[in-house]
Amino acid sequence: MIAFVRKPWVIAVIAAVLALVAVLSQPTGQAEAHPLGNFTVNRYTRIELYSDVTRLYYVLDMAEIPTVQETGGAITGSEAEDHLTAKTDELKSNLTLSFDGEPADLSVVSSDIAFPEGQGGLATTRIALVLEAASPDGNAALAYIDANYSDRLGWKEIVVQPATGVTTTGDIPTIDRSQALTMYPSDLLSSAPDVSSVAFNFDASSGSMAPTVSDFVQPVTAPTRSGSGFASLIDNENLTLPVIVLALLAAFGFGALHALEPGHGKTMVAAYFVGVKGTARHAMGLGLIVAVTHTVGVLALGALIIFGSQWILPERLYPWLSLASGVMILLLGMRLLASQGGSAWARRLAHKVFPHHHHHDHDHAASDEPSIPPWRTLVALGLADGLTPSPSAIVVLLAAVSLDRIGLGFALIVAFSAGLAMVLAGISIGLMWARSALDWIGKRAGRGGNGGIVASLASSDGVVMRVAPAIASVGLLAVGVFLTARALSDVTL
Repeated sequence: MIAFVRKPWVIAVIAAVLALVAVLSQPTGQAEAHPLGNFTVNRYTRIELYSDVTRLYYVLDMAEIPTVQETGGAITGSEAEDHLTAKTDELKSNLTLSFDGEPADLSVVSSDIAFPEGQGGLATTRIALVLEAASPDGNAALAYIDANYSDRLGWKEIVVQPATGVTTTGDIPTIDRSQALTMYPSDLLSSAPDVSSVAFNFDASSGSMAPTVSDFVQPVTAPTRSGSGFASLIDNENLTLPVIVLALLAAFGFGALHALEPGHGKTMVAAYFVGVKGTARHAMGLGLIVAVTHTVGVLALGALIIFGSQWILPERLYPWLSLASGVMILLLGMRLLASQGGSAWARRLAHKVFPHHHHHDHDHAASDEPSIPPWRTLVALGLADGLTPSPSAIVVLLAAVSLDRIGLGFALIVAFSAGLAMVLAGISIGLMWARSALDWIGKRAGRGGNGGIVASLASSDGVVMRVAPAIASVGLLAVGVFLTARALSDVTL
């Protein structure tokens, strides 16, 4: 058994299969970009079929960050009316309703705008329109396309509602899942609808006539979004010293919880520290790098939203940041695999990316003994995990600017980043303790003279210690391949 374990490439093949199965079995939805997140622009159309008219009830729900980009926040009075007029013309121009291939002449029957309060006291935008076109006589083929904000993330839903007596042919969506974007079912948040067009046949000649358009009832507050707990800390009206201290402690806790959510680097950090002989100093250094990277990322994206969103959409950067993170993890996996005795070409390529600066690293490059991680590698690992900042932290920054609480906002973001980093550092230290405990158990069993099996499994030269680095290195490599491939499918030029 020990001889078998000394062949790292045999172990690597087995580990690769297990790691790839584990990684590829994870949901491929965007875990860091919640479908109802702070970057989203959500669209909804209800097509109502009557004998006299075909009515479109159209709703646009813009989250906090797009609202800041377009209006700078909530606007009132004549500014709101001017904005509604401009947006109505823009939205209508990107809607196409046709009967039997001929575009219908859509007229605006009613329009309304509201700015429901979102996270951190920031406003969201909700525009509701009613548009109509004369219904055709007899059977007709209807086609509808919504080309508004086609490049933005968000919930995109179309519902067809035939009036009494109207017949339809074909598969039409009749279930209103979001109730006109007033609520978002939690079971669909990881796979939000992405429907921007519909086509079917209908005959409304025997249907009822359209009722009078009723007044809009706009929600006062926006639908709940992820991260609302953290974002709510910035707009507390009672800012006494005890309240600020409690807010900072809460921000630290929210950061720690955020690190435990799917899509964060705890898995890759765990894999890396299984494969190396790190110390508590390395773990704490990694945590510091993650905290600094995340904080700088929040500030940079916040500045881009405020000053540069006319050139590039911030959410467009997320796939590129994810790609950079995935490539870093991929190279780290290669580096770790090479240090466990991989092929010469893998060692040469990995050492070019992460060159050794210590003689002991060369001594152990072709052995099964886990090496001590160089600081350059830890910096790369910290950057890989901190590159994609939390959208709720960006909301806190924007709210801080809006409320003129920049100092408090920065402190909350630093506390959030510290909580995120401490969890990752804690995982690393826990793995080091587990390694030491396992080695202690193996040595103690060996000294007892009757624990040969335990000693051969748990000691520093036993089966577990020899297998773990190979599994960790290939697992890290598999995670890097998966994240890189997924990011490549999301990036747009």
